[in-house]
Amino acid sequence: MRTGAARWIGLGVMAAGLLLGAAGWYFNQDEPGNVADAAAGQPSAQHVVSTGDEEELLQRLGIRLERPDAEALPPGPQGLSQVGENVARRNAERSYPWLARSADSVSSALRLMTSRDFRSFSPEALAANPQLREAGRLSRTPVYIVTFRGVQAPVGIQGPPGGGPDGSGGSLREANVVVDAFTGVPLLSYSYR
Repeated sequence: MRTGAARWIGLGVMAAGLLLGAAGWYFNQDEPGNVADAAAGQPSAQHVVSTGDEEELLQRLGIRLERPDAEALPPGPQGLSQVGENVARRNAERSYPWLARSADSVSSALRLMTSRDFRSFSPEALAANPQLREAGRLSRTPVYIVTFRGVQAPVGIQGPPGGGPDGSGGSLREANVVVDAFTGVPLLSYSYR
C-alpha cells in the first residue's frame, strides 16, 4: 500500500523528469547539433581571449577560459552529446533577445570555462546537466561563448536569463552569453570590455 509521502515523492520525480525533458526539447528542437557537426569542419569563431590584458580583466571577474584540445575535450554527462555552435547561438539569442536585436555582430567560440565565484545557475541548467548539478560550479566545463558586439552592457557577471535590461544600459560595448556545450542551456552572461 502506498503512503501519501511516497505518492508525493513519485510525483516530484515525475515532475523533475518532465522539466528536464522540456528543457532539452526547447533548447534543441530545431537542429540536432552534435559532435559530428564540429568534426565536419564548421568554421571557427573569433577568439575570446587573445591578450594578457583581456585575461587579467577576466580574472578580476573570477573567470578562466581555455582553448579546448579537440582530442582532450572533457567527456560530457552520460547520455549527452555536444550541441552544435548554431544551436548554442540560437539559444543565446532566444534567452537574451534585447542583445540579439541591438548587436552589430554576433560570434561564438567553444571554450573550457572555470569560474571560482559564480554558482547561481538556473533550475533548468542544473536539471539538464548532472555534472553541473553535482559540482555546483564551472570547472573546465565545455561552453560556447556567444559574443554580442555593439550593445550597451553592464560590467561584471550577470546570472541566468530572466527578463530584459533595466533600461539603464551600461558602459561596455560587448556582452558574452555562456551556453552549456552539452545541453544548449544558457548559464550566465558577463561583460568586461
